[in-house]
Amino acid sequence: MVAKSQIGRQKPAPVGVGRQQSSLARGANLDRFPALTGGFAGTRFLLTGFGVAEKFTVKRWWRKLKRYLGWRLKHPFAPYEDYYVHSVMKKIREGSGHPAIGSASRPVREHSELLEFLQKYGLQPTDVAVDYGCGSLRLGRAVIDYLEPGKFWGVDITDEFYKLGLEAMDPAWLQQKAPKLGVINPETLAKVKADRPRLIGSWHVCSKVPEARLDAYIGNIVSLLSPGSIALVHFPETAERRKLSGLAWASPRSLLEKVARSHAPKAEISFDALTDTEVDGIRQTLLVIRA
Repeated sequence: MVAKSQIGRQKPAPVGVGRQQSSLARGANLDRFPALTGGFAGTRFLLTGFGVAEKFTVKRWWRKLKRYLGWRLKHPFAPYEDYYVHSVMKKIREGSGHPAIGSASRPVREHSELLEFLQKYGLQPTDVAVDYGCGSLRLGRAVIDYLEPGKFWGVDITDEFYKLGLEAMDPAWLQQKAPKLGVINPETLAKVKADRPRLIGSWHVCSKVPEARLDAYIGNIVSLLSPGSIALVHFPETAERRKLSGLAWASPRSLLEKVARSHAPKAEISFDALTDTEVDGIRQTLLVIRA
């Protein structure tokens, strides 16, 4: 077993890592234009004793819209996922870093958070576990370390994300643990399903998925289930669908349950609290799907 200091070892993220494109469906819809979906509803103001302090300004909204439309004109038929990758990698390459991807990434709570919840739902070292939307493996490291060699699967919409994580890990430890990684596409999902995973976790991913893409996102996760397996999908819960930022949304549990039931009508679907607190009307919640 490798020491935790080795698991968490960081070094500067590389630039120019080759990327594979996700082969998710390319349906045309407004959610391919996330800068438009916020509209002027995203312009809110907070009154102070000395005037008006802008929380989200029209200027900021227009700047983001122009940035997105500039990218869209160059990539008219690309899926939304490609824009998300472009936005994240641009920040990393420019040196500003990203809170969820790369050497500057950090957990929202603890690095062991994903592992702890997978264990809560019965994960054993001999089981196969999946980190769906693994990013740069900031939460996957602890799961890899816990499982027996070759029992971890990490998948995401681009290999650029997890390559950044691999660069920060001890090569000897990686060789010993032999995690399996892949870009989300039908071929990769078929390989994952063939390994019959016991637990599938998707942490801090659902909030990045536009509403029109939820069907593909949850459908892919459900497709990995087999009798006795469990999927845990973390999402920020609100009473109504709410835009949190340019590339993030909160959702009501009714919406996610509806989508999950459309793909798994015979599954047991429930919800669990990730935290006991509520901030600005947002709770951190788990969608639990039992096959």
